Amino acid sequence: MDSTISRRSFIAGAAAAGTVAAVAAGTQQAQAATAGSDQAGAIAGGTARATYKPAWLGDAPVIDESQITDTIETDLVIVGGGNAGSMCAFAAAEEGATVSVIEMQAEDSIFYYGLHDVAAVNSQLGFDKGIAEINKTEFLAEYQRRSHNRTNPRLVKKFIDNSGEMVDWLAANLDPEVADAIVVDTAAEEYQGYVDDGQEINRFTSWCGTLQINYNAGAAGLIAKAEAQGAKWYWEHTAVVLETEEGTQIEQGEQVDKETGEVTFVDNEVPQTTVKSVIAQDVDGNYIRFVGTKGVILAGGDYGSNAAMYEDLQDEKRWLWRSHGLDTSEMKCAGFGRDGSGIKMAMWAGATMDPNMRCLVDPQVMFSSDTYASNVLRWGASFAPAENPWGCPFVWFDQNGERFTDECFMGIFGQRMRAERSKPGRYYVIFDSHWKELMSHEAPEHFAQPMGKPGNFDLEATIDAWVERGAEGAEKNDGDTTSAWGAETLDDLLSYMPLSDEVRANIKAGIERYNQFCEQGEDEDYGRDPKMLLPINEGPFYGMYCVEEKPMTGTCALNGVNIDEYQRVLDVNYNPIINLYATGNNSGGRFAIEYSTAMSGLTIGMAMTLGRVLGKELTQA
Repeated sequence: MDSTISRRSFIAGAAAAGTVAAVAAGTQQAQAATAGSDQAGAIAGGTARATYKPAWLGDAPVIDESQITDTIETDLVIVGGGNAGSMCAFAAAEEGATVSVIEMQAEDSIFYYGLHDVAAVNSQLGFDKGIAEINKTEFLAEYQRRSHNRTNPRLVKKFIDNSGEMVDWLAANLDPEVADAIVVDTAAEEYQGYVDDGQEINRFTSWCGTLQINYNAGAAGLIAKAEAQGAKWYWEHTAVVLETEEGTQIEQGEQVDKETGEVTFVDNEVPQTTVKSVIAQDVDGNYIRFVGTKGVILAGGDYGSNAAMYEDLQDEKRWLWRSHGLDTSEMKCAGFGRDGSGIKMAMWAGATMDPNMRCLVDPQVMFSSDTYASNVLRWGASFAPAENPWGCPFVWFDQNGERFTDECFMGIFGQRMRAERSKPGRYYVIFDSHWKELMSHEAPEHFAQPMGKPGNFDLEATIDAWVERGAEGAEKNDGDTTSAWGAETLDDLLSYMPLSDEVRANIKAGIERYNQFCEQGEDEDYGRDPKMLLPINEGPFYGMYCVEEKPMTGTCALNGVNIDEYQRVLDVNYNPIINLYATGNNSGGRFAIEYSTAMSGLTIGMAMTLGRVLGKELTQA
């Protein structure tokens, strides 16, 4: 694209006045508009664009020049040193670039979200551990099908093409004790057929490719290597605002004669913003200017802990809470402290939000509750995530004792979404001695079993203990709440569970009907995949429940600002903001609708992969 740029320097004249105004391109428009309002006006023969300013955005901070105590110039400035930002820094440093990483957490207490579950397509490490080769085009097609083609296929393909190399690099550079502990997330050897038979469930395909990697344990050594190669971490520094300059560029458009319909092509002058630097604040309150000559990368994580952003941007959750008569101001993700500051800085610079606002990681933590023991809602018994049967598609019944859905539809995420849209109350799960066989057919998705290295746990012994406890059931952490039972007969099991006579009778009738479907090989009620139709007719029998009081709010939001396949942040014209990039959960285009995935660990795997790709691309050009 040919461009003629006439720029007004961001700080021209400001120094003489003693101030530096950190005003982003488009912010002046935003300040003139209220939330949801349009702004009209001509832009040099082009089409004016409205700028939306949500209430949570506020105005960009203005930092006085006299407050800036130091200026640091490197090739790349990365805001956020988490999973995506650190991998970006490692890759850039390897290519010989100088890198400044602005990280708000302390070096001795930094937490890398996810800890494990790193998705990778066709890594050599995976091959060595028995993971079969994946057809990349089939994977891409499945990914886009699940997202209804709302994700950017070029961006997704970049993950597919580079994730294997990323994991192999990671394993080769981790400390030996960390690398040696990497295990396959699913498909333990003792469950033969786990991948082959369970890959496709109800025409949704899932693949095994996830590796459990303790990134928290290995990151320190990787950072030391990167710093030796020219990267520098600035711990306990908080990025405040981007410094920009505004200009224009020439973009060809079309002009239609209303009378003749003749189309001619003309040059339009459209706004263009360039990001020059980041102003950050250290723990002593000093402001430091970080200049990135080759790029400024936003990798600061999601907005899940920012209640105002969460309520506005998570439209599906907002309406779901309202349908339950709940106060939406209470909505936010628990923990991690991700406040959306990177997204806000991008929007002050003229960026726009990914329209896929609803995508959220809702883990197996089924529902929130202040009444019941937390583990009742989380794992069904006092198990670690890798030691519980909740992810397996057993037969579910609602508070009336009636089966209500295909339990296999898109795994535990699909099941949770259906339950959240039903009447609040207890939900019951029933299964029998066929549970191991059912797990052997299960798709290798999130919370599928078995998980982790064989021998890390004894799920069979844990479940059998329910039978030994009989009517007492499985204890919870608080010692007074029971949520899992076992018995040699179905009647005994149902008598142990806290059910009314009507609900007990309904569940028993529902099991009889389900068993008929198993015998005939067709679920006439909900279309459950025939390979998942295993009867409940052979003891021991087991029962669990969860409690739905209010829809859960998840752990992190997966939509950020709009980017292109090069991870360049886009403005309202979908043109790149010069020198500004976003990766990880600061960026959009990666997830949509729901976090039900074709492979578990995609949040972390995609963040690490695309972060690494970006670091290489910016320094190899």
